[in-house]
Amino acid sequence: MVIHLTKKLAEKLKQSPIAEPIQDELFSWRANYIQEHGYRFVVFMNDLSRFTVVINNAKSAKLKKLQEEFIQMLREVLLSLCVNPEVIDRYIEELGEITYSRNSDRKRTVQLNKNTEMVWAVMRSYVDDIELSSFANRVIYNTSGTDEPIIPKQKMLEELRRYELPIRKCRAFDLNVRLDLEGRDAIRRLRVPAEMTFKRFHLLLQKAFEWRNNHLYSFGVFDNRNDNSCISPEVELIASVEDSEMNPDATSVAGMRLSDFVPRYRQILYTYDYGDPWRHYIEVEKITDDCEEELPLLLSGEGDAPPEDVGGIEGFAEFMEIMADPKHEEHEYLKTWAKSQWWQPFDFEIVARRILYGW
Repeated sequence: MVIHLTKKLAEKLKQSPIAEPIQDELFSWRANYIQEHGYRFVVFMNDLSRFTVVINNAKSAKLKKLQEEFIQMLREVLLSLCVNPEVIDRYIEELGEITYSRNSDRKRTVQLNKNTEMVWAVMRSYVDDIELSSFANRVIYNTSGTDEPIIPKQKMLEELRRYELPIRKCRAFDLNVRLDLEGRDAIRRLRVPAEMTFKRFHLLLQKAFEWRNNHLYSFGVFDNRNDNSCISPEVELIASVEDSEMNPDATSVAGMRLSDFVPRYRQILYTYDYGDPWRHYIEVEKITDDCEEELPLLLSGEGDAPPEDVGGIEGFAEFMEIMADPKHEEHEYLKTWAKSQWWQPFDFEIVARRILYGW
């Protein structure tokens, strides 16, 4: 495998590579480095498919082991697309030893720079490297000449068919997620890959209930939960250092996957916004060992989720009553406020697309 370095990245890595001829473009990548305005990230782009892998917070420690970081993130991004692990292993094995080359192809340099600019433009919108990479892999590239437009994700999967194995194959969980609203419950049934991290699962739940990701969250994992009792979870997963001060026995969500707990535990409590708070009760309904679908999926749903900062369950109940009464004196005010919160009644098609395509 060859990684063609931009001059900036070569200098950062203290490398003096020479230009090497490209043999199989599937095993040829470009890499660019940005360090400006508080950002430090590396963008890798495949020559054949434009498939992109982003490594954010690329400080000295990551740069010293950049090759290992790239291979690990490449694997994670492909797993997030539910690519067959056997296919991933075959591809990474065939990549072989990584060598650096000088990025001397002007056309590909332009493509890499455009890709880097696009990633930079949405950096603040994606807190996860996998989500950021996935965004870049959904963008359509209008290539010059007679070539057809390229969608990197689709192109990469097409090229991986050379291994003559099922492209998508993963273990999947069907989950019933109920947001407790005391009589107005919002329910979303989801199909997710077993290897999804809890951090990405949090982002998925934000999309499913159209939250804005403005508050802290935690997961409680239960062996046997009674909805009407307040018992301690078997394991509590937290995302913030602030939480660890309140609960020193909790475990960091970093690196934890659903498969680390399911199917041993089949009930999960997702709490979002400790001020209100919003409690989402999650039940594992079904486990599929050889799922070949593109995941995650919204299988079904019902009930409107609250807008952010509506004032808890009581505030949401009052909000819904006023929104249903055009003659109420606060109706127009709340209607305008709801728009400012990007709130809308539940629409299955919109939420399903947002979940599948990561909008």
